[in-house]
Amino acid sequence: MFDDAGRGLRRLQQRTPQRFNGSLVAGLVVVFAVLGSALALSESPLRFLNIEGLVIVIGGTIASTLIQFSLSDMRAAYQSLCSALMIEPISPRDRMTHLLELSRCVKERGLLALEDLAESERDEFLRLGLTLVVDGNPVDDLRRILKTEMEISRDRAWRSVQVWETMGNFAPAMGLIGTLLGLIHMLGALNNPATVGPAMSMALVATLYGSVAANVCFFPIAGKLRVIAQEKDQCKSITLEGLVSISRLENPMLLEQRLQSFASIARHA
Repeated sequence: MFDDAGRGLRRLQQRTPQRFNGSLVAGLVVVFAVLGSALALSESPLRFLNIEGLVIVIGGTIASTLIQFSLSDMRAAYQSLCSALMIEPISPRDRMTHLLELSRCVKERGLLALEDLAESERDEFLRLGLTLVVDGNPVDDLRRILKTEMEISRDRAWRSVQVWETMGNFAPAMGLIGTLLGLIHMLGALNNPATVGPAMSMALVATLYGSVAANVCFFPIAGKLRVIAQEKDQCKSITLEGLVSISRLENPMLLEQRLQSFASIARHA
């Protein structure tokens, strides 16, 4: 199941820290390509451009979200999106292979062999765990510290998901507000035909902006961040079990048996 462990360790250690998340980038490219094609096929693409409606939907969505969440939450949500775009998560299978190789290294050279590996490890959670193991912390303390770190990381990730979901909930409502404002402006200027067209345009386009922003942007981003958070949580659970086994100086074969419970995760990674 975990063949070529040595090559797996080298591959993980050489993993480039900035690497585009292929599925997320491809999805965004396809979405914008479809929208761009729809606009290009229109007789007058500029009909879909309305600055007032755009300001109401985007500005109103951000303002309403800021009322519910703090500025630091908004910043963290944006950083989570950038991280999701730039960094490809480590798969559970790669993490299992890495842990098995570390276990074999400890079996041959002792716990102090992990000191250099801990310093060069790019994954913060694994680096923390290796440092705790090298320092000789008891297994109970190791498990407690890493579980606390997992809970903090999980709460931070889910807060970012909630921010994007909230924006997705507010965007259609802001589009409806833009529509109502456009209709009110149109009805108040029926005696001036020159203003009826622009007012009707804002009324209709604002609803379009709200629907597109929610269902093409905000909700898909929230869903992607949720999946990434779940994958990271799975990898951290695998890492915790592996580090506990390494700290106890268990045989690598025993560690492999303990990781069998995560086999289904590895097959889908």
